[in-house]
Amino acid sequence: MTCIYQYLLTGKDIDDIFSENLDIDDKESISYIVNNTVGVLNNLDELIARIELFLTDYQFDRLGYLEQSILLLGAYELDQKQIDRPVIINEAIEIAKQYCDKDAPKFINGVLDNL
Repeated sequence: MTCIYQYLLTGKDIDDIFSENLDIDDKESISYIVNNTVGVLNNLDELIARIELFLTDYQFDRLGYLEQSILLLGAYELDQKQIDRPVIINEAIEIAKQYCDKDAPKFINGVLDNL
């Protein structure tokens, strides 16, 4: 989520973002982060269009970058079907609880559940 957030916020080159954020030794985690970040960015327009179908009284570009990042990652993970749906949604809610305002977890839950 952090790499996607930083990309949306700054528009930096993704390789620069990876070099700033992937200072970990766990190759499995690095692979997961890179694959999902690249997957989201390669499918950005399609993911946004699908998310917007479930945004009542909102537009995707009017959401905060954190909410956008969480929704994009969650939508992409749901498409990949590598992780169980409830786990993906729960992780997105937990991230929103930690980083977003108090209404975001419920909002993110609703959108991802509809996807």
